[in-house]
Amino acid sequence: MILPQITELVGLCASHGITHVVISPGSRSAAISIAFEQHPDIQVKVVADERSAAFIAMGMAQQSQNTVVLVCTSGSASLNYSPAVAEAYYQEIPLLVITADRPPEWIDQYDGQTIQQVDIYGKHAKASFTLSVDFEHPDALWSANRQINQALLSCTSYPQGPVHINVPIREPFYPEKGEKYSFSAVRKIESISSHISLMDDQWEQLLNSWNESQKRMLVIGQHPRSTVLTRAIERLSAKSNITVVNEITGNQHGLKNKISHQDLFLAQDKILEEPELLITIGKSLISKNLKRYLRQHQPKHQWHIRQGDRINDGLQSLTHMLEIEPSSFIESLTKKIDQSHSQESSDWTEINSRTAKKSNAFLSNAEFGELFAIAQCMKSVPSDSLLHLANSMAIRYANFIGVHDESIEVFCNRGTSGIDGSNGTAVGTALMTNQTVTLITGDMAFLYDRNAFWHEYKLNNLRIIVLNNSGGGIFGMIPGPKKQKSFEKLFQTHQPLTAENTARDYGIDYTIAKTKSELEEALQTFFNSSETAKILEVFTDQKNNEEILKSYKNYCLGR
Repeated sequence: MILPQITELVGLCASHGITHVVISPGSRSAAISIAFEQHPDIQVKVVADERSAAFIAMGMAQQSQNTVVLVCTSGSASLNYSPAVAEAYYQEIPLLVITADRPPEWIDQYDGQTIQQVDIYGKHAKASFTLSVDFEHPDALWSANRQINQALLSCTSYPQGPVHINVPIREPFYPEKGEKYSFSAVRKIESISSHISLMDDQWEQLLNSWNESQKRMLVIGQHPRSTVLTRAIERLSAKSNITVVNEITGNQHGLKNKISHQDLFLAQDKILEEPELLITIGKSLISKNLKRYLRQHQPKHQWHIRQGDRINDGLQSLTHMLEIEPSSFIESLTKKIDQSHSQESSDWTEINSRTAKKSNAFLSNAEFGELFAIAQCMKSVPSDSLLHLANSMAIRYANFIGVHDESIEVFCNRGTSGIDGSNGTAVGTALMTNQTVTLITGDMAFLYDRNAFWHEYKLNNLRIIVLNNSGGGIFGMIPGPKKQKSFEKLFQTHQPLTAENTARDYGIDYTIAKTKSELEEALQTFFNSSETAKILEVFTDQKNNEEILKSYKNYCLGR
């Protein structure tokens, strides 16, 4: 039979503008899956592995900037969504997670695929709802309508994020022959929010802080590419003296005179100008050295600019949280401040310039290894394309090097900074765009998420570069693990696998490179158009990588 709460759920999703649903097959969720498939305005994609499905949906939502729905059956299937739900929560990406469930009286009765699913994602879901299981009384459907509307609005209200709807279902739940779906009777509830602007007395307080601060700094954490924001910051910089720090995931690559090599030059104990006023935009920072420096040299004032009321005080100096769209705030600030006469470049600018020259000089003659390979691969990424970076060393190398073209937008799962889901997030992005999508990843992250390719979608715009050093190389490059007697056993994962079998299993073009000449030859055609995705696997020696990175840092620091 067709269940009324399911048609209400699917109809409301469509009325709120949802067009994409990612489903993992299951029996208890069949009523939900079939209803989504029957809706004319919704596209359904099927991915068998729930963990990969969730990261693929997250990549789709990140790219489309619209809520994507996830649907799974009851039991442990719902738990497999957890890593992506946590990542989406901290990256503020809207997902509507719909889990089918058994009737409540069967919980904890040793019945198959039955676990505790109410509030299963805890605080990593913005909100959680459980629909009624029985709908004989009309108030039950009224309640479901309110809950579903509230869930959909919560996904996209700031800060955006994942929301969970748990749907307990009794049998029978398959539609009977001759039954037809109707989605026209749903009642959509809308929310209207006004743009938040600052009052005159608030501006007076901020401008007093601005004027009493001679040393000002703007730091951009993880943020979408925005020419509007870049231009707003350029106008602010032209009118006043302010040091602008942009990490690679900050995506404001076109900024002139930006600081971008801070993770290198802050590795040394050098005294630099300490900001009296720090303005921060965006989410997480990659550079541990930058975070350490700003925590040790705390400004008198820190303004964090973001939409939403979640307090982020990761640098331990927050004085003002401004709930406003960043480019709009920067534009208003520029209009209100007095013109500052240009002055000599700060020592941050000077040391950044010297470090950039040394970095380029080292990379131009670097020995073959991961550092050289990432530099060459990033130089080859096409303009106007999307670059996904896996966690561990890939994102750190890339943050040292930077992108060669300001039109490239950079993504990384820095919400929880885990290695799981890098493949899936890139796959989800590739499903939503015709642009070239490149993933640079390590062997461990790639192998961990192979099921991201376990589906029927060919993804001819996806390019994957796997840096294979036969294990978890990052633990040999960070202080601490290598000093332990059990380093080799507990930290330095040794694995003999390659990407070749994965490529063959899923019909992906596969190329390898073990030398400079092989890498350069492979990159000449790697980004050419094709009928399938492509994998380029670059093999390097881990101990050699450690020595190269050490030499690189020492050279850039003038040691």
